Amino acid sequence: MYPVCEEINVNVFINNQKIITFMCTPENLKELAMGHLYTRNLIEDIYDIDSIRVCNSLKNIYITSEFISMDEDLSLNTVLSSACGSSPNFNLNPDKILESRTSFDLETLKNATMEMFKLAVKHQKTGGMHSCAIYSANKEIIALEDVGRHNAVDKIIGACLSKNYNLRDSAIISTGRISTDMVLKCAVAEIPVVVTRSIPTTSALELAKKTGITIVGRIMAKEPIIYVNKERILK
Repeated sequence: MYPVCEEINVNVFINNQKIITFMCTPENLKELAMGHLYTRNLIEDIYDIDSIRVCNSLKNIYITSEFISMDEDLSLNTVLSSACGSSPNFNLNPDKILESRTSFDLETLKNATMEMFKLAVKHQKTGGMHSCAIYSANKEIIALEDVGRHNAVDKIIGACLSKNYNLRDSAIISTGRISTDMVLKCAVAEIPVVVTRSIPTTSALELAKKTGITIVGRIMAKEPIIYVNKERILK
C-alpha cells in the first residue's frame, strides 16, 4: 500500500452554532480546537471553555462557552484547508512586543529538533506529515503532528494550555515553512523563539521584527540561519 496522509473535514460548533471546518488529521482534536480559539484571541485561557466534546463518528467538535460572544465575527462556515492559514482575519499590526529574555544555544535547538523527529511517528511512515514541538529547558519536549503545518501549531499550543506549560520561556519547532499566520499565533501565545528546518516568508520576517520574535531557519544545517532578534540565540 502506498503511503498517504490522512485528512478529514471536522466541523466546530460553539454554543450549537457552526463556526469553522478544519481540514486536518483526526488526532488531538480537542487540542486543535483549543489552540485555534486561543490564537484567534477568542479565549484567554482554557477556563473560558465550559465544555468541549469530540464526536468522531460525526466528525464534529462541540464547544460551550459563556465567554465567547456569538455576536463576534467568527467567520461563520469558513473552511480551513490543510494548506492555508488558520485565521481569515489577520492583524498585521499587533500592539504587543515580546520582551522575553529566554535564550537557547543552537546545539540545544538541534537536539530538540532531532527529538521531535523521533516522536513524529506518522512523518516517519509517510514522509508527508508536519510535526510541531514545544521545547523548554525546564520541561520535557511535547510534539504533535498534522497534515497542515498551521494545524500542528494550534495543536501544540492547545496541548500546552491544557498542561499549564509556560510558553513564554519556550521555543516552538516546526517542520514547515514559517508563514505569517504561524508568527501571529506565536505572538498571541507569547512564544519568543520560532525554529524550523525550512525557511520563513518575507511577510513572516517582517511581522517577527514588529513583535520581537526570534526566527531560526535551516536548523539542521551545518550553519542555521538566525534571521531576526538574534540576541536570544547563543552560538
